Order: sequence, then C-alpha cells, then structure tokens
Amino acid sequence: MQDLFGKAAKFVAVALIAAFGFGLAGGPAQADEAAIKYRQSVMKALGGHMGALASLVKGQIDAKSHLPGHANAVAAMGALTKDIFPKGSDAGAETTALPVIWEKPDEFAKAVTAFETASAKFAGVAGGGDMTAIAAAFGELGKSCGGCHQTYRKKN
Repeated sequence: MQDLFGKAAKFVAVALIAAFGFGLAGGPAQADEAAIKYRQSVMKALGGHMGALASLVKGQIDAKSHLPGHANAVAAMGALTKDIFPKGSDAGAETTALPVIWEKPDEFAKAVTAFETASAKFAGVAGGGDMTAIAAAFGELGKSCGGCHQTYRKKN
C-alpha cells in the first residue's frame, strides 16, 4: 500500500512540476496573444461604429439621432487606443500591427493622439445637427484613422 502511495505521490509531483513549467513557458505568449486579441476586438468594434457613422453621415440611413451614440463610442475607443498596443503584443497571434509601432513609439503616440483628438472633436460636433460640420469632422476623423493604418498596419 505504501508503494502505491509512493508511486502516486511521484506521479502527482511530476505532473505538478510539468504543469508549472509549461505554465511559465506559456505565460508570456498567452498574455501577448490575449493583448492582441483584445486589441483586435477593440478595433473591430471601432470599425463597426465607423461603418455605421459613414452610413449616417452619407445619408444612407435616416437615423441622425444615432449619430451621438456612435460618435461617443468612437471617442471612448479613441481614449483606449493608446493602451491597446503594449510592449510584447507584436508577436504571438496573427496581427496586422507593424513592428514600427514599438520601434518608434513616440511617432506612433503622435498618430494615436491625433486619432484621440479627432474622435473627441467629432463626438462634440455629432450631436449638434449641423450635417456640414458633422461631415467635415467625420472627414478629419477618417484622416486620423488613415494616418495610423497607412504607416502602422499591414496592408490587406
């Protein structure tokens, strides 16, 4: 009986050591992958709001009362953007973020700040009802998106 407990104890010890070892080896890669997946989710949500806004601003959908909601969501995402590119999230999962983001962080920060500013400005204009001002602010917002995508994102 004692021999059986001894073998079981050895098995449990080896299993725990292996699990702990694999956990340490997989930890950073899993964290990087989680950061990438989170970033992709934020960007997908942002893209959804931008697509909805484009339909509204172009007059394809008659729901101008929805403009402020989408605009505020984009502004909220704009405020998050600076935090969704942590060091180490350039590898692991499939990502379209280019290494230049982490190689030239000051330049990237300027582009992100431009997006954050443009998204906040658009949110401020969106509820006013002046479609000329809304369209102009939306154009500036789009330029700020393009400013990042052209330099910091892999081409599709």
